[in-house]
Amino acid sequence: MSLPSFICIGAQKAGTTWLDAQLRKHPSIWMPPMKEVHFFDYLFREDFRKWIGHHINAVLKRELFKLVGDKNKKIDWKRIHYLSELATYPEGVSEGWYKKIFSYAPHGSVRGEITPEYSTIGEDGIKYLLELIPDVKIIYIIRNPVARAWSQLKMNMVRNGSLVKGESVTDEVFVENLNNPSIMDRGNYSVFVPQWDKYFTEGENILYIPFDDIQSEPQRLMSEIEEFLGLPKFSSYEGLSKVVHKGSETSIPGIVDAELQRMMTGEFEYLKTRFSASFNSRV
Repeated sequence: MSLPSFICIGAQKAGTTWLDAQLRKHPSIWMPPMKEVHFFDYLFREDFRKWIGHHINAVLKRELFKLVGDKNKKIDWKRIHYLSELATYPEGVSEGWYKKIFSYAPHGSVRGEITPEYSTIGEDGIKYLLELIPDVKIIYIIRNPVARAWSQLKMNMVRNGSLVKGESVTDEVFVENLNNPSIMDRGNYSVFVPQWDKYFTEGENILYIPFDDIQSEPQRLMSEIEEFLGLPKFSSYEGLSKVVHKGSETSIPGIVDAELQRMMTGEFEYLKTRFSASFNSRV
């Protein structure tokens, strides 16, 4: 049965796009056309369903235009058929649809996907995931709670139009946007990590990664991930130091930093008890 061998579940704004770009370069790995499949959170986070549908349609449309946008390019009819099947699957987002995604993977490849929101699916979602893919391995990147939340806040504000390049933003607007539930929800380690720990064993089928290792030791980090996934060594990664999807360079206002420090106090305390001092110095 074609299903992923590994899944990266986040955290959001913690380098998952960088990891996706690197893993796609490994010759033994196959990953879906969309970075974020959103299958398990579609099932177990009903509040996500509307925007997930828009996301899937947009990604499939983008991939289709890559195939047909250049009239001088040879058309890959097999891939067009594959994308069309995903876009028009009769049951919509379902087990059959999820299996169809991975049916395109070459025989013998190591299949994987990255969807940060999976970290939020709760115990029912985790149990279902394990019933469907008993041998799956999980990668979870942990980032400093305030830095992660600030990155999330800026992304949210760019998307809702309240943060526009070249235009000034008052502190009050930043503070208002702190009320978005995703600021806490996507980085709620104190809730999510224990849920995954209950069903997975660190070092065996779940790997926690401190975010700063992406910048400070990218090659060593990729070697660690290769070993965890049982992959052959690969020495031709490119752009290991390249920032993918660079966010707004807006500096964090003091009032926002203070409020995020307050909001994330419990998360910092939890990380101190869950992970080593060395690990926490690198998140």
